[in-house]
Amino acid sequence: MHDLEFPLGLPAFETYTRFRLVPSSKYAELLFLESQEHPDVSFPLVPVPLLDPNYQLTLSEEDCVALGIEDSGAIPADLVCLAIVTAYEDWPPTANLLAPVVVNLATRRAVQSVRGDALYSHKLR
Repeated sequence: MHDLEFPLGLPAFETYTRFRLVPSSKYAELLFLESQEHPDVSFPLVPVPLLDPNYQLTLSEEDCVALGIEDSGAIPADLVCLAIVTAYEDWPPTANLLAPVVVNLATRRAVQSVRGDALYSHKLR
């Protein structure tokens, strides 16, 4: 379990800045991002490389500052990129590769990095 700070919050949840990354007890690759301020707010996550091994992460200057990365041209090896999964009642689940959750394990800071391009979808099946 990792306690994380989201200095910018999450889109639509900007006031929630403290989260906990919790592994699933049933599925090895599934994680949950749980709000420490509001325990009923939780997001299922999977590592992006499982969905797309060739995923090309890009970070804005604002994301780099929030993550504690000094050089925006060099992405550190201790970053973890996770996709939020959305499950629907009558449809297969989808994963958001357009706005992954990026965690800097060295600083324990994280952001939901919304890409400025349309290279990836927010509804990958």
